[in-house]
Amino acid sequence: MTITPRLVAKYRIPGVWHALYGEGRFDRSGPHPRLMLKDPDSMRVYELGEDLELLGAFPRPAPHGSSVEDWVAPDLSFVVFQDETSYTAVDRDGNRLWQQPFGAWSTSRWGHVGFAMAGPYRETQILLRLPSDAPGKSLFVTLDSAGNELARNVLPCGGAERYVGLTWGPEGYLTGVYAYGGGARRTHYQASLACGHIVLGKRTTASAEQPALRGRFPLSTNPSGTGEMSVDERGQDVRWHRLPSLEVAAVLRLSDFPPAGTGDCSVHDRLWISFRGGYVDADTALVTLHNAYDEARVLRFGEDIWEEHSHWLADPATGALHGRIDYPMRDVEAVLLLGDGTWVTTERDILYRWSAPDGER
Repeated sequence: MTITPRLVAKYRIPGVWHALYGEGRFDRSGPHPRLMLKDPDSMRVYELGEDLELLGAFPRPAPHGSSVEDWVAPDLSFVVFQDETSYTAVDRDGNRLWQQPFGAWSTSRWGHVGFAMAGPYRETQILLRLPSDAPGKSLFVTLDSAGNELARNVLPCGGAERYVGLTWGPEGYLTGVYAYGGGARRTHYQASLACGHIVLGKRTTASAEQPALRGRFPLSTNPSGTGEMSVDERGQDVRWHRLPSLEVAAVLRLSDFPPAGTGDCSVHDRLWISFRGGYVDADTALVTLHNAYDEARVLRFGEDIWEEHSHWLADPATGALHGRIDYPMRDVEAVLLLGDGTWVTTERDILYRWSAPDGER
């Protein structure tokens, strides 16, 4: 069975194809999704409503220079650009507001920036990860929007070889600290922010460390926070779990799809379930099938190719397939769920926003 998706909006954005391939990211926290898109000279921020609106374009500190990561302030007044040696805050006019060097240690791989909204007037505070001289510990410095240091926080997790990040709740409140990498297990702490100081609470266990998710890749959590979707690391099945127990509520196996080369799987030869998918809304999930990588063709002809892909809608409560999404264009590959009942795909400089038709959600 095929499903014709409903086209919600169509946005023409130069370079948007890269948005789904690591050169951009989506912010889904506001009433409308936002797209932060890198280009060689600037960071552009768009709002994806009925129409496309460019909210700001922030010039890079060094035009055509490389950046490891970029972070946009919640009020869109500035962007923090991270390169190999420092963090630099730049406003819409390209003015440098402040710069924070890393010193001797390069944080190009492990840098992190967080924004807190503090005080009765909701002032922006910036938390930067910086090098720590203490083994196994991480340093975060809190600045005000002018770059003045407010506090220093040495956290008992992370270290030079681990990624350390912050999690945020509604209205910009710090809720947690996590660290992973370097061969150690993932570490989670509950956390809060008081006068610029990170206050750690109870240490918690990451869901990825639970036996129910061993050998699996978590895809997304449903809008109500009561369920989680995961895929087998070998691409053999999708499972929907109840939270917080992670009890399996439903399973969709590769064998539940039509055989490769037949019916709605006619574009596939050796199919597997990819890690691109998740909840469309509370009652609908999207699952992506890929073909196996054609190593023989690469070896014989030197062509680096992927074959076609297909997207499917399924019921998270039962694991039942609704059907394959039949797009008006062929070979739609990358897909990203926006968490509001819509998802996006790209074709050259066009971003398409889709939803499931009535009766399929």
